[in-house]
Amino acid sequence: MDNTNTLENGITKVCNKCGRILPIEKFRLVKGQFYNPYYLSQCKECEAKYQREYISKKKEVKFSDRLEILIKRQYKEIKPERILDISNIDIIPLGTDEIFVNLMDYKDIWLSNYGRVVRQYYGGYSLLQGSYDNNGALRYTVNKNVFYDGKWIYRREHIYAAKAVIEEFVVNPDKTNNVYIWHSGFDKQDHYYRNLYPLNQKQYQIVKNHFNKTGDDSEGFILKVMNDIRYKPDDWSRRCIEPVMCGVGYRGSENVDCTSESYLKWHDMLVRCYNEKFHERQPQYMGCTVCEEWLNYSNFKVWYDQHKIHGMALDLDKDILFKGNKVYSPETCCFVPHAINTLFLNCKKNRGDLPLGVHFDNDKGKYRAEMSFMGRQIKLGTFDTAEDAFARYKEYKEDFIQDMAEQYRDEIPNKVYEAMMSWKIEIVD
Repeated sequence: MDNTNTLENGITKVCNKCGRILPIEKFRLVKGQFYNPYYLSQCKECEAKYQREYISKKKEVKFSDRLEILIKRQYKEIKPERILDISNIDIIPLGTDEIFVNLMDYKDIWLSNYGRVVRQYYGGYSLLQGSYDNNGALRYTVNKNVFYDGKWIYRREHIYAAKAVIEEFVVNPDKTNNVYIWHSGFDKQDHYYRNLYPLNQKQYQIVKNHFNKTGDDSEGFILKVMNDIRYKPDDWSRRCIEPVMCGVGYRGSENVDCTSESYLKWHDMLVRCYNEKFHERQPQYMGCTVCEEWLNYSNFKVWYDQHKIHGMALDLDKDILFKGNKVYSPETCCFVPHAINTLFLNCKKNRGDLPLGVHFDNDKGKYRAEMSFMGRQIKLGTFDTAEDAFARYKEYKEDFIQDMAEQYRDEIPNKVYEAMMSWKIEIVD
């Protein structure tokens, strides 16, 4: 039925949505299939309203009842040695759980799980004042230890509070793609680690749109978004998280070069920790583990690419920075020349009940102190007691480690240099 009428004041039309009689210009003119123009039956206002409702409904997030929560919210374990004692410092904690953790790649800097930074300067400690970029993101200017022009130096750089807090305190399941950070309540001034979520671009947009519409950004909702395959990267599939190495390690991506140096390093690390046959040959690795983030090869590769110095043959070490450490993680590991790595090998299998660096010389009937380095034995003398032999070994080995630190000063990060210069050999090692 034609709802178009002609009145004294012009042509009108009845909208079949709202029922109003409106001037013809309130309706959209379209060309038609055979270029015979006509006016739509609903007015422009109703059309716009329908479009808004359609877009809103399309953006509404619904999850399957069978959605499996494979990725869960996890936080990193912090080494006690990294935590700054603020009991005698004029700094008032923002909460009972605020801790300041040493950022070992930076010069005299500690970051808190609330996003604050403390700097040591001329023996004193003080809160570092940050600044905000054009997007309102809090950042600090610090000195980072970097390899430049053939040696390690300090260079001034910015660190962003939210990104740094995620890096140090929150387990990021996908460091390659999760480069966006959602602040609870969309409050970019809130840097408390439990209120920050690393997300990929799709996930971030879904959470933001849902929050703007409903005000809901609960952890339960965000976890569903993180686990919904619709919001995964394009190269993701269920196979990406299926264990392929020692029953625990997974690749994290379909595009993985299993012959690359980074993959082989990751493979060897998992074998050291979880392969029983390897433990029979090298029992000192029993009890060692790999942190949650690095069970994902793609995460390990991000760290590898950031820290590996190309053109140099380097070993992955887990216990120079923290003596006795048994966890492979971004916070505890470093790359060092092979000669340095061999200094800290501690093979207890062949020495029996004697201290490190000591064995009994049957021919002389005395205890011999001896240090092994790069396949050769350095004899340090014979002694009447095992304790005297160990004392000589301890003195020589500590001096030797410091000499090596100085020799490789330009080839090792400052955190490794400082660990070597302060290394102590104990009789219970």
